[in-house]
Amino acid sequence: MIPQVSGSGLIHELSIESTTTRTTLDIKSVLTEISYYESISTTSPTMTLSVADAVGVKTSLPIIGGETVRFSFSDSEKESNRISGKMLVYKLANKNRIYNGVDTYNMFLMAPEMVRDQYKVVEDFQDNVKIDSMVTKIFQNGVTNDTDKKLSIIESTEGLYSTTFNRISPLTAITHLANEAKSADRRSTSNYFFFGTSRGYTFATFQYLMRQEPKKIYYYLHDRIQGDNQFDRNRIVSMQESIGFDIIQGIIDGQFSTQILSLDPVAKRFRSNEYLYNRDYGNVDHLGRYPRLSPESSRRFGSTAALEKFIVSNSYQGTIPYIVENDSDMQNTYRRRQDFLGQETASKADMMTNVTKLLVHGDSSLAAGDTIFIQIPKSGEMSIRDRQMDGFSGGKYLITALSHRFGPGGMSYVTALECVKDAYSQPVDGRA
Repeated sequence: MIPQVSGSGLIHELSIESTTTRTTLDIKSVLTEISYYESISTTSPTMTLSVADAVGVKTSLPIIGGETVRFSFSDSEKESNRISGKMLVYKLANKNRIYNGVDTYNMFLMAPEMVRDQYKVVEDFQDNVKIDSMVTKIFQNGVTNDTDKKLSIIESTEGLYSTTFNRISPLTAITHLANEAKSADRRSTSNYFFFGTSRGYTFATFQYLMRQEPKKIYYYLHDRIQGDNQFDRNRIVSMQESIGFDIIQGIIDGQFSTQILSLDPVAKRFRSNEYLYNRDYGNVDHLGRYPRLSPESSRRFGSTAALEKFIVSNSYQGTIPYIVENDSDMQNTYRRRQDFLGQETASKADMMTNVTKLLVHGDSSLAAGDTIFIQIPKSGEMSIRDRQMDGFSGGKYLITALSHRFGPGGMSYVTALECVKDAYSQPVDGRA
């Protein structure tokens, strides 16, 4: 029995089923590493198994592609959450003979619904339908038969939308709709993500995800008394702020200012709409409260459009009297992407200019799309009594990607996190 200590885990099941003989083998004994990956930017989880094969699993099963791997693992805490499921082997690579009769290789796995999605098509026309309704329908008709995962989180959208799906796969269709959707929440940037985790699938915006209660509070502590493991489960093993800020890239990507130019060929009108950081920052929710830029920098970088985006749209047809008189439904078709594209662009760019990577003791309760709270002491010489928390590096974060990594037998288990936040938890001018 593995002791309940930080950094250890339990591999409850790891087996592989042949596609030819239906033989099932337990492969825990040949495992050297499990790497299970989730991200809000990828549709579904993936997994990599590193194997040191001294018993000929590859040839005796045989492993030729398409095998089903069933897995279940968790940290070693009592009543901890299990990450379980099944995936298909889609690739075998890096095979080497290291000793006489011992081969090492990597098996790459993905969810069954991802593999079968390659063979399915959505060929449909949707007229004046809310996007969240489209997503629910496509998921139910095209995905649910291939997985036991549910569309567990779906955020409401605003406006009616018409589109033709011209023979694209179900998951591709939903990803396309995520790029088009406008949130019903007026304080949202409408930056939607569609992704799957061990818990199910999510279709929601950045603001929706950030409003969740933190799953855990983590502490970046260097001081430790020998034998004191009270905070080990909440201790950050290592931390790297890989990008603190990048003003040039932010300007290029539209983080501070974007001009949206739209041509309406039906109404025969050319329109312009701007997002300016200096003017519009407070129009949406920011969970960190305080902007990254000082008022001076905000005026310098966010008062004049630095990026232009172009849209051709007939979404203003409902304002033309002739069309309204002959087709009253046009009055209800009010979804116009050009009205929120500037804020959406700024939000996406903002996420990429502050990225923090953490390594913590293995925690199977965490998933991509969760929030955590990080407590980080300020740098510099100060007594423990006077030590304050850093409001620039600390605060509430969204987990955008994570990897659960198990060593042989589960004795070594770490969780690597990639996190972002949307603002600071203290003002940049030094006020308390």
